[in-house]
Amino acid sequence: MFVIHVKKIKRRFVAAAAGTAALAAVVFLLVGCLGGGKTVQPQTVPAATNDERVAWLTELGWEVIPEPLETLVLQLPEDLAQSHSDYIVLQEKLGLPLADYGGKTVSRYTYAVNNYPGYTGPVQADLYVCDDLVIGGDIIAAGENGFVRELVFPK
Repeated sequence: MFVIHVKKIKRRFVAAAAGTAALAAVVFLLVGCLGGGKTVQPQTVPAATNDERVAWLTELGWEVIPEPLETLVLQLPEDLAQSHSDYIVLQEKLGLPLADYGGKTVSRYTYAVNNYPGYTGPVQADLYVCDDLVIGGDIIAAGENGFVRELVFPK
């Protein structure tokens, strides 16, 4: 009778170990599929001056006309993360903390872009600035074949 009890304990132990290993494999697989290994470090981009903003766009690979086409002061929605979730994802690709600024007053600086590859229409770069730091931005082309994309220069 004692031998049967040991066999049951061994079977339970083996089953528990196999279950734990399977669970660990699923967790590692999910983390890999969801990009858990690829974290983007938050950006701290100084933007107190026009020269700093233009220098950062240039560093990213964009050729812009140095004077902004437009400068606006606007208030972001309180529920920014919910109402603009796709746009927040766009910002996270570059590590920009726009999601943390819901309800804040920000400045938007719009620059004309001269070097968008493969596109001949007008393209603009928008930078959202709060507390003298870039917190978000995009590259945008209006019109029939327009688009909105992250600030990363296309390869």
